[in-house]
Amino acid sequence: MSNEKTKRKFSLGLFYSKFGIFLILAAVFIIAAIAVPNFASKRNLMNILIAISCTTVLAFGATFIIILGHINIAYGSQIAFIGCAAVLVNVATGSVWAAIPVALVLGLFFGGLSGFFITKFNTPAFIMTLALTEACRGGAVLITGGTTVQGMTPDFAFVGQGYVGPVPMSIIIMAICFAIMWVILNKTVFGRHVYAVGGNANAAKASGIKTGFVILMAQFIGGAIAGMGGAIEIVGVYKRFQWQSQTAYVWDGLLIYMLANGNPTFIPLTAFFIAYLRVGAEIMSRSTDLDPEIVTFLQGIIILLVASQRFLYFIKKRHDQKMSLRQAEAEEGGAAA
Repeated sequence: MSNEKTKRKFSLGLFYSKFGIFLILAAVFIIAAIAVPNFASKRNLMNILIAISCTTVLAFGATFIIILGHINIAYGSQIAFIGCAAVLVNVATGSVWAAIPVALVLGLFFGGLSGFFITKFNTPAFIMTLALTEACRGGAVLITGGTTVQGMTPDFAFVGQGYVGPVPMSIIIMAICFAIMWVILNKTVFGRHVYAVGGNANAAKASGIKTGFVILMAQFIGGAIAGMGGAIEIVGVYKRFQWQSQTAYVWDGLLIYMLANGNPTFIPLTAFFIAYLRVGAEIMSRSTDLDPEIVTFLQGIIILLVASQRFLYFIKKRHDQKMSLRQAEAEEGGAAA
């Protein structure tokens, strides 16, 4: 009876660890829909989906890097530089088909550059991407003269603002990037190698996996997805490119990944939760007498509650391990007596 009770409690803890964010999202959705008129309207939900496209694509790219146990804090600055370069090419040539390959190539280049220094010179990922952050930020200022870039052609703006039927193009791009990430990580040998290297690089190397190659390719893929997808969507959504506003996107991408418990499948839902929470907080601060600071504080508390599910589950797991160890020691002592 005791063993069944322990197993049932453990299952409940595991369920909350995996699906707690869904429960909290449902609660926030219901409260916001009741408190704010028309908040759950189709138009508002579509606007939220468009708003999350950039940070969600960033999280897709960051997933490959974080699974390996690395971090890339340069994504925001990379988007700034890649976006500036893509817009300048579009303005100069008048062709979206010249600008998009430039964004893709630059994303691959920055990802490969990081991977090269990390694998060949054992440069810590944080140090390498910190240096790349400063380089890309300075490069963005250099090629734009520190001014807002605008004047892109309508077909380029279509990437972020256009519709294919009733579906926004930015959401289609986000779905394509998600499909690429999911297939690579779950249906390919390379994806299994990424998880193996992230779990234990030494054991993976001993089993014959080329860890350096895996890290390098993960940086390539992460840079391409985050660099091209994020930059193109941001450019299209805002019609003009302000390089100064893009450097903070990396933290939103990392937050989305962490709140998704490292599960790539949950990333889109987690991104929706963050955007929904922020939009709801902004609307509530405008439509009620609550100060914006109070709404922001409550927003932080909700995010903390979501993040705490992993911490609480970790504590419970450690407790169960200690109890199992004590029980085994007690059984050994009884047998010896």
